[in-house]
Amino acid sequence: MSQAKDVLMSTSKVSSVKSNLKLGVNGHMGDAPYLQTPWSKQVDMLKERGMAYYRINVQTKSDGTASASAHLETLMAAARAKGVSLFPMVYLRTLDFKKSESENYSMGKTLGANFAGKYGKNFTYYNLGNDEELDLLYPGKSGEKASHYDAEKFKRTAAFLKGMDEGIKSKDSDAKTIVSAGWLHWGFLQMCEDYGVKFDRVGYNWYSDMEKAVVKAPYYIDDITVKLAQLFPDKPIWFTEYNFRYKSGSSTNEADQKEFIRNFTNKCKANPHVKVACIYELFDEPYKSYQESNYGLIKWKSQYTSFLEKALNISSIQDLLSDTLHI
Repeated sequence: MSQAKDVLMSTSKVSSVKSNLKLGVNGHMGDAPYLQTPWSKQVDMLKERGMAYYRINVQTKSDGTASASAHLETLMAAARAKGVSLFPMVYLRTLDFKKSESENYSMGKTLGANFAGKYGKNFTYYNLGNDEELDLLYPGKSGEKASHYDAEKFKRTAAFLKGMDEGIKSKDSDAKTIVSAGWLHWGFLQMCEDYGVKFDRVGYNWYSDMEKAVVKAPYYIDDITVKLAQLFPDKPIWFTEYNFRYKSGSSTNEADQKEFIRNFTNKCKANPHVKVACIYELFDEPYKSYQESNYGLIKWKSQYTSFLEKALNISSIQDLLSDTLHI
């Protein structure tokens, strides 16, 4: 039985096991709540909550410049000043299933090298795309096995990721790269390893509906953090996204969100293989679908001008960062 599993099973009230887990939060550089809130204010919000990382989505131009370059420059300066680490989720902008593996490798390498060449001094960690496995999965498949994926699409995606990883590291020798998946799609990550993509961290996206479903038949997985540590013993694990999915008509969504984040964070803290967990996301985005609109740690009293904390408030998040496990 793993160390993490032993901790979880032997802890009754509060464990004094020290955790080195760092927390982060996601943000969307191109979305209205973020564009209308000063970048320095966003960094202050992270600092108030004890967050170490801000995961941001970045679209690039052909020369590697971020599409929202002025905003990125301002955010990078604010983060440096306050000691918050940014890590970009860089879109696979030029990935093309109609082109060959070698062409996709070259395009990925160019994208990675150009981006790191411009911004490498600001980053250590780079998230290579997000949910890339979803376009490769056959309908009705869980994603655990290689046979669950379209082989030709996979090879082109993996070639692009391999090139992107190598391109970034050619310009930023200290770079560490992250490839992420979600649900039971670890098969994609294993396939990337077998293909030769030299990513350094396993990224994983995990939500409350997944947490509820995975313990039942036919999966019977009590703890996804333990499962991932077993599958990838040589790579640190980062949860690049996690949160509670709101339920339409429920009057307890905020309390349920607080409980899920608390419980899942404690699972991460109990597992020494998990190094970082990033809550999805900083702000509510009210113009999106019901679930997407309510993920924020912060809700709007007056749209994009004044805000309110949710049940998972500053003190609750700070409590998650204490060295003791609240189980």
